[in-house]
Parts: sequence; C-alpha cells; structure tokens
Amino acid sequence: MHDKIYTNIVGIQREMLKLIGEVSALTSNPHTLEDAIDDVWHPKCDVFQTDKEWIVIAELAGVEKDEISISTSAEYLRISGLRSFPSTNCPLCYYSMEIETGRFDRRIYFPELNIDKENPKVNYINGILRIAFTMTPVEEKIIPVQ
Repeated sequence: MHDKIYTNIVGIQREMLKLIGEVSALTSNPHTLEDAIDDVWHPKCDVFQTDKEWIVIAELAGVEKDEISISTSAEYLRISGLRSFPSTNCPLCYYSMEIETGRFDRRIYFPELNIDKENPKVNYINGILRIAFTMTPVEEKIIPVQ
C-alpha cells in the first residue's frame, strides 16, 4: 500500500517539475523547482525540434569535456558534471561572483514524440554542448479484415 502511495507521489512530483519547466521556459528568466531545493547549479539549456531532430543545447562554459556526464532514462535526459576553476594560493576578495561552480545537474524531460533515445549525436565545442536525437517516423501496421 505504502509503495503505491510513494509511486503516485513521485509521479506527481515528476509531472509538476515538467510542467513548471515548460511554463517557465516561456518567460525571459526561466526557473525550475529544482533550483530551490538542491545544492547544485543548473546550466541554461535551449530545447527545440526541427523536422528531423529533437535538440538540446546546454551552456557549459569552462567545463572540461571529461567532467560532463550524459545519461538517459525512459523519461528524461540528464546532463551533470563539475565546473571548477584553478584555485590560487593567495587570499581573495571578490567584488562580484556570478559564475556558478561546483556540481551541476540538469534534467530535460522527453517530449511526447517518437525519438531514438539510444543513439544521440553529441558535440561539445567552445563550451556549448549539443545533443540531437533523431525523430523516428510512426509506422502503421496494416491489419487485414477477415
């Protein structure tokens, strides 16, 4: 009984995060509920589709290629990793500190489209990560009438 309640709550949470992300993407300053409840930073992403691909572009300036991890589940794409800058041995006095460092994590939920989630094309050039999933056509099966 408790497992079913927990599963329902997790499902509701997932749908809320997806909805907040979709609505927030329409504003000039997108935020997600994840921004308020964890201690990692979330890279900015553009998500769009063409007639052949569903594409995610993430801004990861200063992140080494080896520090980026990309994974997928049936429901979402996850981009995570670490951004760190070389430390100095002398004391620092910051006047402004706007560049987020440390662990990052971003989940982008897959749309209700037929896409090939198993074979994305991934490029990382000049701090811009591009992940493209090929859209697969819907195949109809002809059923003979008996």
